[in-house]
Amino acid sequence: MTHGDSGGVSERWRTALADAFAGLQAERLPPGQNVLLGPLAGAIEHASLGRVDAFRVGGTPQVVRRTRRSLADVPDEPFKVCVQRHGRSVVRQGGTEIVLRPGDIAIYDTSRPYELRFDERWEVLAMTLPRRALAASDSVIERSMSHGWTAADGRTGVLGHLLGSAVRDTPQPGGATHLGEAAIQLLSSLVGGENQADPGEALRARVIAHVEAHASDPDLSHDAVAAAHGLSPRSLHRLFEGQPRSAMAHLREFRLLAIRDALLDPAQASRSTATIASRWGFPDPSHFARTFRSRFGVTPGALRKGSLTPV
Repeated sequence: MTHGDSGGVSERWRTALADAFAGLQAERLPPGQNVLLGPLAGAIEHASLGRVDAFRVGGTPQVVRRTRRSLADVPDEPFKVCVQRHGRSVVRQGGTEIVLRPGDIAIYDTSRPYELRFDERWEVLAMTLPRRALAASDSVIERSMSHGWTAADGRTGVLGHLLGSAVRDTPQPGGATHLGEAAIQLLSSLVGGENQADPGEALRARVIAHVEAHASDPDLSHDAVAAAHGLSPRSLHRLFEGQPRSAMAHLREFRLLAIRDALLDPAQASRSTATIASRWGFPDPSHFARTFRSRFGVTPGALRKGSLTPV
């Protein structure tokens, strides 16, 4: 939804931004800095992904600030991730200043004052999540907020695609939660990447995030996943040697969990089991029923009727 008008500061936009981000304030840029100033306006789209909230936000040149006065409104000390889509921004928090260009990412702590400056029309994807969601020490997290990640790191593109798809397509509740967890895992690989003892861990996290983000694609295959990451099929096999699951086993598990959540979702009661299964890569009903029962110890129909609880 777009908020703004043709004259002066748009109170509607300021209100919309504050409501979406717990009191975040929008202000016009100061004059005389070779910036074409116009109405203060913008647009916000939102998707809830379990522990993650995803947003697409864009607007006219402006500064958005988290002030000390608004800190009491911040829930659960969430982190925010900003993925620059269009334009350029500068993120300032404490003594750190990070310049973001299209494809770049920065992380900052919304329980502290910060500001983002946009000198031109802009669009970002944003993700908020609780601090405790990141499996990293405080010192590692602090270091992660001292710099950005550029578009040259393939994980930034995967995360941007995941968030953009979630906002655009509004996934079903079960699938939404899984996408949120995939985003957390991918972000954790970024934050802890320099501290990984296993050099393959970051790449595995990227592969898993890619698999989960594209899980509804019926053409997703081992070879396609390998090609998307510049690997040969054999290299992808080797990457997951010694892991609990291969890349394709992870895909199957993700799909089965998404189907189970959909079957238990009252909002999807009118959709047939075959339709739900087909959406998640199981077009053959007989094969799906056998696979589902093998995994959960219950048939899809029995689960849906509530006669049994899956393990």
